[in-house]
Amino acid sequence: MQIKKIIPICILLLLSCSFYAIGYTREQLEIFELNLVDDSEPKFYFVKLLQGSHIVIYDKDGNKKQSIQPIFPDNEDGYKKDKYQLPQKYRQSFLTASGISETDNLFVYNYEYNKLYSFPISKLEVFAIKSGCDPTDETNYQFGFALALNQLPQDYDPNDTTFVYIGKENPFAQQQLTLLNWQKINDKEYDYLAQSHGLHYYLATLGKVWDPDHYLERDYYPEIGILVVKDGKNYILFNSDYLSKTIYITLPLNGKDKEHKYKKQWARRLFKDKDHEYKNQWTGRLFKNKPLVVFGFVSELNCPVIDFIDSSFPSYDIRLRCDLRFYSCK
Repeated sequence: MQIKKIIPICILLLLSCSFYAIGYTREQLEIFELNLVDDSEPKFYFVKLLQGSHIVIYDKDGNKKQSIQPIFPDNEDGYKKDKYQLPQKYRQSFLTASGISETDNLFVYNYEYNKLYSFPISKLEVFAIKSGCDPTDETNYQFGFALALNQLPQDYDPNDTTFVYIGKENPFAQQQLTLLNWQKINDKEYDYLAQSHGLHYYLATLGKVWDPDHYLERDYYPEIGILVVKDGKNYILFNSDYLSKTIYITLPLNGKDKEHKYKKQWARRLFKDKDHEYKNQWTGRLFKNKPLVVFGFVSELNCPVIDFIDSSFPSYDIRLRCDLRFYSCK
């Protein structure tokens, strides 16, 4: 990635400096997740874009702009199947409702191994997958693109270290990210320290948490609290109190969890079994023409929340299109 020369701009009245904003672009990126549909033959990967088929499109001011007729109207079998391949005559309705063009591409990026896979939208089939197993109509189907297993490496795990983007151009910088290596420190404010890109990542954690499975308080793999990122001159570049964001689920720190197994299904999707080595917290240049990011401390709808290490780039510049409710009928 070509990075413009960074010139620090100091605003003395505010006693602050910005080292990251020069030359960066501001547009919202939508990030999707990749799911494996493994109860179907053949198995396939699925990128969910829509839930239901009665779609209303609104403009930026919240006014109704367009109403899309049912993407998948009544069919002869009364929606008895768990999945359908969307007929070609309904494809354009799906694309319009999704804001996607046939000339776009679907990019699958594995940030652990810095591998990028791209697929033209025009070559991908659209599927409708039933949400649950109760009697239903087209409103209870999930609509999205399917990838055959052989379109990605063998035994590819879509739940680990993968982001999906749909658009004309690849937004990923394809610069190897750094897995943060936490070191326990003796400090009054912080419990852990990691270093990368000339920055210091300080983390305050909680030592105990309520366990709903056992109805008691017990020692817990350190629960993430506050993250502060400082530069070499001790300037604070990023400060986030994850404890105050109740919509998020905190994730374990990188390393092995030798104590806990989770019984509840939602927890097992985020917290693995005993002795699993977590690789949650990452930092680096994830996107082209944007500042460094840090992510993997908390999860929103099954996706790690991505933050820019730059106060001028709020996290809502990235829209996570993930869904903890994704499942197919089994």
